[in-house]
Amino acid sequence: MALRLLALLAILPLLLPAASVEAQNPSIPAQATDGWNSERALELASRARAARRELVRSGDLESYRALTEGHIYFFVDPEEGERSLIRVDQIAVDLFWEAPDHVRQRLVGERSETRLPVRDFAYYLDRLTLVQYGFGDEIQVGQGMDVAGVPHPFAPLPPGDSSESPYDFRLADSTTLHLPGEPEPLRIYELQVRPKDPSQPGILGSIHVDRGRADLVRMDFTFTPSSYVDPRTDRIAVELDYGLWEGEYWLPNLQRIEVRREIPELDLGVGTVIRAVLRVGNYELNAPIPTEIRLSPRITTLSSEALADYPFRDGLFSGLERDGLADIATRADPRELRVEAARLLRNRPPTGLSPVRLHLPDASSLVSWDRARGLDIGGGLSIRPAGTARVRLAGGWSFGPGHPRASLELDGMSRGDWVFRASGALNGRGDLGIAPAVPSLPSTLTALSMGEDYRDPYRSSGVSTHILRRMDRGSRLQIDLGVESHRSATLQRATAPWNSAREFRPVLPIEPGTFAASRARWVEPIDRLPGGGRGEVTLEGVTLGARSALGGRIEVGAEGRWRSSSTDRDLTASFTGGALLGTPLPQLHRLVGGRGTLPGHPFRSFAGRHLAMGSVVGAADLGSPMIRIRGGLYGGWIDGRLPAAWRPDGPEASSTALPSLSGTNGLAGGVSLGFGLLYDLIRVEGARGLGGRASEWQLLISVDPRWWDFL
Repeated sequence: MALRLLALLAILPLLLPAASVEAQNPSIPAQATDGWNSERALELASRARAARRELVRSGDLESYRALTEGHIYFFVDPEEGERSLIRVDQIAVDLFWEAPDHVRQRLVGERSETRLPVRDFAYYLDRLTLVQYGFGDEIQVGQGMDVAGVPHPFAPLPPGDSSESPYDFRLADSTTLHLPGEPEPLRIYELQVRPKDPSQPGILGSIHVDRGRADLVRMDFTFTPSSYVDPRTDRIAVELDYGLWEGEYWLPNLQRIEVRREIPELDLGVGTVIRAVLRVGNYELNAPIPTEIRLSPRITTLSSEALADYPFRDGLFSGLERDGLADIATRADPRELRVEAARLLRNRPPTGLSPVRLHLPDASSLVSWDRARGLDIGGGLSIRPAGTARVRLAGGWSFGPGHPRASLELDGMSRGDWVFRASGALNGRGDLGIAPAVPSLPSTLTALSMGEDYRDPYRSSGVSTHILRRMDRGSRLQIDLGVESHRSATLQRATAPWNSAREFRPVLPIEPGTFAASRARWVEPIDRLPGGGRGEVTLEGVTLGARSALGGRIEVGAEGRWRSSSTDRDLTASFTGGALLGTPLPQLHRLVGGRGTLPGHPFRSFAGRHLAMGSVVGAADLGSPMIRIRGGLYGGWIDGRLPAAWRPDGPEASSTALPSLSGTNGLAGGVSLGFGLLYDLIRVEGARGLGGRASEWQLLISVDPRWWDFL
């Protein structure tokens, strides 16, 4: 399997109901009330420090027991694209507390399921159990293997010298909670926290404190880079939430710990995440603690048989939506998280990864082969100079035409809700297809051995600015503006190097020139579809303009996805429609047919200006995720209006071999049936075309599209 893929596969009780800050709406809007280390901020921090040492001020609460239940998700987390669940665990833990500071936890239920091949491993205990009192005076994560040596913001200070605190504090927000049965509202203040010395281990984020008694109500923070012990760590985020019981006791309500890692030496644009989400309920206040529990070690576990027999109230996969893993549109943009962390770090890079790493946009950027470039080798470098800014450089040499290629990308810039990126390319590779058909690495192998090169390339050089805005509901607007120089690629070899009997398709010519290029894309998520599905609608417009020509393309797409709660069955329906406007430049036309669009027809044998495509694809496990049955129904139409350069009687016909292109002559379709193997990573399907001018039987071997960006 490709380098990138291999690297990745090596996270109402009996009395009054609890009131959690997480579940309340602020009655007072957020407002920056003070600067850093104001008198009010330091006074509240001092009171919170003292309150933390008094674990229980009232003798009325002598003990409690509760039940902690939750999930630990381990998933692939690319910077762009869909996350892929590797493994999910579900746990249940009995929690016991007795005054003044006696805590015991007993693991009583555990089960898991793997959705991608990965070696077995055990989680650190703080992924499975509850952190008490907002951590100790020294904060550790992963039993000290992820984070160590971090002082707690409310740890004791040297007597009489508050200036010795390693942290700055600022009052940032206030919230009023109106609780049922309580005569007076609660006032909750948010303290922003950052280390005085960003180069030292510390936390940065927010701590919510009860104004009346200075009790800890909520913590939401990450860490300085020097806090991380493991060199693979990109970032760690911690969220602790407490609920108010009997109007007096702030007790644990929710704990979320998320650890993101990448390969330390290599920037692949993808990482893995462990997200542990634990929720506490079923409190019994002043319940007696059994003697055998009191005398047991801090953390114990039942037998493996008892763990497996535990009657969980929720399904193993039922927490995916609640815990933010149901759909890509629901997740927080990691770039936004880094921006806030960098601000608190005074513009230092907010990651534990090395500031200089090797960079591979995908596995094929190291070495690849196709009919237009021949052998192509290259590499790259990733640099984080300051703050969230990152520079990625990649380059190489294409031996067929004998020219260099290079790319440069600057990202990590933002202003408010807008994120900015700039890029440049020399001899980059454009593609005339409506969508990628095969990732680069498999395309290299089929080109070498079978004469099947699944691209229709042209050369593109230029510079662009990219602007992205994400809305609260997950809507996304992206605008790209730039100048591009386009040139036709040329066929460097007529037959496959490893099989001279297999001939390559011709390379299509395009309109050469320098163009002002623009692209706008709007994505609107749909959270609820009939039958419990989710989806999105996409609208995209592209223009290319020069002195003598102005052309454009507009496309609309829609996709709906339905998955069973256990993810063992899924169904995807999609539609794409598009039309050309203005001057019909060849590079704005679309090619369809064969794998990726209309299985059962010759690859990219249909072309034109206007098109409509649709598909319905379903899959289901056959008793195990190791093997799935898959089937699809496809249909499409394209008008066959070709640019002059592609027509048999056109100006290029006498000097350049051209493929036989046409429209679909009405609706063309296809059906497919086959199997997904090894957790659906490898797909083997048979396809038959319906209608069209040359429908045929095809055997299609492919890779799960979620991994295409890495191959």
